Amino acid sequence: MIALISILLVLASILLIVVVFVQNPKGGGLSSDFGAAQQLGGVQRTNDFIEKATWVLAGVILVGSILMTSIMKPEKPKVQQGKEQPGQQGAGGPQGRTAPGNQGGAPN
Repeated sequence: MIALISILLVLASILLIVVVFVQNPKGGGLSSDFGAAQQLGGVQRTNDFIEKATWVLAGVILVGSILMTSIMKPEKPKVQQGKEQPGQQGAGGPQGRTAPGNQGGAPN
């Protein structure tokens, strides 16, 4: 599942880059290459398609990223009973000593 979403995100990102490069910020871009209004539905429809494709691809990337984040939650470390994890101290302190004043012998 994670691999499928990752591949989808990579493809959507590459397509988004291509779509953005096709656009011209001054309104030209791909639509300026088609002089006649009869070709590919005309200039206005080409601009609409490119704009919709940009928003759809951006939405796919957004949803896919959120989905990947929710799927890939970090696992909590498992603590084994009876064994201490490295770096943890036992109940008696760093070397397992008891509290001062109670170092053996009969209780007071």
